[in-house]
Amino acid sequence: MRQFKKIAIIGVGLIGGSIGLAIKKKSAADEVVGVFRHEGTLRKALKCDAVDKATMHIEGGVNKADLIIVASPVHSIPEIIKAAAKYAKKGAIITDAGSTKAWIVSSVEKGLAKFRKIHFVGSHPMAGSEHAGVEFARADLFEKAPCIVTKTPATNMASLKRVTKFWDSLGAIVKIMSPASHDKSVYLISHLPHIVAFSLAGSVPLRELQYAAEGFKDTTRVASSDPELWADIFLTNRREISKAVRLFEKYYKDMLKAISRGDYKKTVNFLKKAKSKRDILSLNGKESL
Repeated sequence: MRQFKKIAIIGVGLIGGSIGLAIKKKSAADEVVGVFRHEGTLRKALKCDAVDKATMHIEGGVNKADLIIVASPVHSIPEIIKAAAKYAKKGAIITDAGSTKAWIVSSVEKGLAKFRKIHFVGSHPMAGSEHAGVEFARADLFEKAPCIVTKTPATNMASLKRVTKFWDSLGAIVKIMSPASHDKSVYLISHLPHIVAFSLAGSVPLRELQYAAEGFKDTTRVASSDPELWADIFLTNRREISKAVRLFEKYYKDMLKAISRGDYKKTVNFLKKAKSKRDILSLNGKESL
C-alpha cells in the first residue's frame, strides 16, 4: 500500500539510493524523484533504477512531494532542508538520514521556525557499508536494521507516525527517542568503532600490511568508509565522541595493566567480559550491524 504519492530524495548515494530502491520494492510511493549535485551520480542513479526521475534543482525535485528525505553529508543537512522548505508544499514532511541528531535537529527546528506548515522529523537508519556511492545501493539494506526516529517538543505527532510507518514499511526496526538519547547511544555503538578502526588502520606501518589476515581485515573493515562523511559525523558530535573514547580508554588501559603485570586471571576476565557482550550480537542475529 502506497503511503505517499511523491517522495523526493536529496543526496542519492549509498543510503539515498538504497532508500529509493526500497521504496520502489515495497511500493511505498507512486513516484521517487532524486535531487543531485553531479550529473555523473544522476546518470548512475537512473541506470540502477534508484529513482524514477532525476533533477539537479531542489525546487523541481521537492515540488509537490509529500515526503522529502535528505541523505546528504551531515554538515550540509540543515541548510539543504532550509532550502527545500522554501519550495515544499503545505503539509510536506521532511526527514533526514544523518548519523548525528542533536546538532541536526536543533539546527533544523530553528531554521524551519517560519515554515509552520512544513513538518520535520529526524531519522537515522542504522544501516550502511564501507562502500560509498549509489552503485552500491541495495533494496534490502534496511531489512531488520535499527532506525532511530527522533521526537522533541516541537515534533508534529501525525508526521512522527507517518515517518515511523515509512521506515517500518522498508523493513527497519524503528525506535523513537530524543536527539540527545540517540547521540548518547550511537556514539558508543557506531562512532567509537569507526574511530578505533581508523586509528588501528592508520597506526600500522604500510610494510606490515602484506601480512594482514582476516582478523585485521575484519577489525578495520569500516576504516574503508568515506573519510569526509565520517569527519562530518565526528565533528558534529565531538563532545559525545570524547566521552566514548574515555570509556574505551579506561577499559583498554585496565586490560593492558593486567597484561603488563602478567596477571593471567584478570586478563582472562577482561577478555571473557568482552566476549560475552560480543556473543550477544550473534545470539540476536545481528551480525550484519
